[in-house]
Amino acid sequence: MDKKSVVKIGVLFVLALVLLVWGLSFLKGENLFKTQDHYVAVYNKLDGLAESNPVLLSGYRIGSVEKIDFQDINNSLKIIVKVKVNSGFNMPKGTILKIVSVDIMGTKGIEVIRPKKFDGYHKSGDTLQAMIQGGIIEQIMDMILPVKDDLADFISVTDSVLHSLNALLTEKNVKNLTSGIENLQVLSEHLASNLGHIDGMISDFNNLGRTLAKNSGNIDRAIGNFAALSDTLNALNLAQTLSEAQTALNNINTALEVVNRGDGTVQKLLTSDSVYNNLEQLTLKANRLLEDFEKHPKKYVNLAIFGGKDKSSDKKK
Repeated sequence: MDKKSVVKIGVLFVLALVLLVWGLSFLKGENLFKTQDHYVAVYNKLDGLAESNPVLLSGYRIGSVEKIDFQDINNSLKIIVKVKVNSGFNMPKGTILKIVSVDIMGTKGIEVIRPKKFDGYHKSGDTLQAMIQGGIIEQIMDMILPVKDDLADFISVTDSVLHSLNALLTEKNVKNLTSGIENLQVLSEHLASNLGHIDGMISDFNNLGRTLAKNSGNIDRAIGNFAALSDTLNALNLAQTLSEAQTALNNINTALEVVNRGDGTVQKLLTSDSVYNNLEQLTLKANRLLEDFEKHPKKYVNLAIFGGKDKSSDKKK
């Protein structure tokens, strides 16, 4: 084997080795041709995070987990996670490295959460704030715990309502409720059978309304006449007239009381039999006198007064 062949084989071997290293680095999310910055975060637990897991910014992969170490700090086990991030992505002060699930299979990664307001940037090698996203059970508990008290109150109220319903649903109440429903059914049937009459009544009311609307002018005039009559009655001073009538009635009552006491001539005329009898006899005598006067007027009238002679006296001579 000559020298050129050995050189070619060596070059091919180096290229293959470089490609292998680059491929492995690419699979790990590393780029050998870009410079990277390194940051550290301290966690209490990994929650499934492993080396080479991705580091994401708004869902875009900007680096990977470089190394995971354990360290005892103040008698407490801490997990030191080192990440490497492409140098084009600066980390503002206040940035948080949060362990999250990156797919539905539960693969873990680190989400970079940048603050809305910041003052300056971290340098490569700085320690950033750490946070862990809760698991599914923890997330469910986070949703349930705020409503736990409300749920307990709801269950208590529901239990009270059920007890009240059980107390109400006695045999007597059930019978009354059944009877009430039957009565409602009868009422509904009665209304259905008399629907035509009800429609007729509604139609009559509508006609009445239209009639009133058509005669609104007459109604206004009638109201005006009543108002005029009221004004006329006010002008007549009805109160004074009634007062005067009451005074007259009082006077009449006084006169009747005097008559009833029997101390006057009027009472004697009204109550004495002798007076009545005398008046009756006087009336009879007056009637006989008038009858006799009609029959024998000459007996009472002397014609000589008018220049004549009394024939009866001549005959006697």
